[in-house]
Amino acid sequence: MHNVSVQKSEDLSAAVKSALESLLGRALEPGEEVSIMTFRPHAAPQGSERDDLAKRLRAQMDEMAGRSGGASEQELDEILDEAMRSARPDYRRVK
Repeated sequence: MHNVSVQKSEDLSAAVKSALESLLGRALEPGEEVSIMTFRPHAAPQGSERDDLAKRLRAQMDEMAGRSGGASEQELDEILDEAMRSARPDYRRVK
C-alpha cells in the first residue's frame, strides 16, 4: 500500500490541480512538486514515552544547533522567522 505520492504540478490533471490549489489557497507554479502523504492518526504519547520522545527531540535539535557555524541565538531566531514567513506570510512570532 502506498502512502506517499510526489507529482510535478505540470503533470497533474486540471481537476486535481484545481482541487490542490483550492486546498492550498494559491495557484501551483510550474516546476513545483506536490507531495501527498496519508497516515492513520494516533493518540499522542503519554507519560514516560512522551518524556523519552521529548529528550530525543532536544538531542536532535542540539545536534543541529551544533552545526550552525557559531551563529548567535538572535541570528538563528531571525533565520527561523524568515523561513516561517516565507512559508506562512502571516506568521508572527509569539513571545
